[in-house]
Amino acid sequence: MRRPRQAPGAPPGPPARPRRTRQSSEQTVQQKLRESFAVPRLLVNRIAVFLIELVRFLGETVVQVLAVGLLRAIGDHILKPFLAATFNSLLQPLLLFLLKILRGIRDLTDPIIDVLAAVCAQVAVLLRAVRLVEVNLQPDRRTDVRDVGSS
Repeated sequence: MRRPRQAPGAPPGPPARPRRTRQSSEQTVQQKLRESFAVPRLLVNRIAVFLIELVRFLGETVVQVLAVGLLRAIGDHILKPFLAATFNSLLQPLLLFLLKILRGIRDLTDPIIDVLAAVCAQVAVLLRAVRLVEVNLQPDRRTDVRDVGSS
């Protein structure tokens, strides 16, 4: 805070003192209360950490072991027999039935496919003899492709 300028020759006034306002006293009281509650806050934090670690220990050791044991027992004594019975009574017979049907269809269509292959081979020979279009998949070795662009 600046002191106001005095007129020349005026007697010097009292030195300026900082004013303590109501707001600064409230802040001081609040700070003192925070400091006084620091020790109980530390005790409460220690108790909370202890309880959290106790719950974590019980969850990891006791509850986890019981849950894993229960799930293993359910799987061994209920789930495995149920799945085995389901596969043996429903799924395996259905899949064998479909396999036999599809093999029968394959055996029935093999002669038809052989006849169609022979007919297609004869048609291919006929079309090759007409020679309307000739398709060469291999490049012609008599002419070099690089020579075309260099002349």
